[in-house]
Amino acid sequence: MTTPLHLIAHIDAQPGQAEAVEAALRELVAASRSEPGCLQYDLHRDRADALRFVMLETWRDAAALDAHKATAHYRHFGDAHGSRLKGVTLTLLDRLA
Repeated sequence: MTTPLHLIAHIDAQPGQAEAVEAALRELVAASRSEPGCLQYDLHRDRADALRFVMLETWRDAAALDAHKATAHYRHFGDAHGSRLKGVTLTLLDRLA
C-alpha cells in the first residue's frame, strides 16, 4: 500500500500581480484536480498577506506528484507566470496522526 504525499506550497506574488496570479492558480487547480493521482488540490489566500497564496495538496504517492510536475498545465504556469512571482516554497509532509 502506498502512502499519500502531502504538500504545502506557499506562492508569493509580486506587488501588483496578485489578481493575475490568482486567476492563473485557479486555472491550475481545475486542471490539476483532474489528474488521476490527485487526492486534494485546494487554493487559499493568506489572511495576513494578500500577496501570498497557499496550496494544500495531497497526491496518491511520489510518482503522482512527479507526473503532476511533468504535465503541460504545471509547466505552463511556471513559464507564463513565473515573472509574476516573488517566490515559491514547497514543504513536503509526512502524516503522523
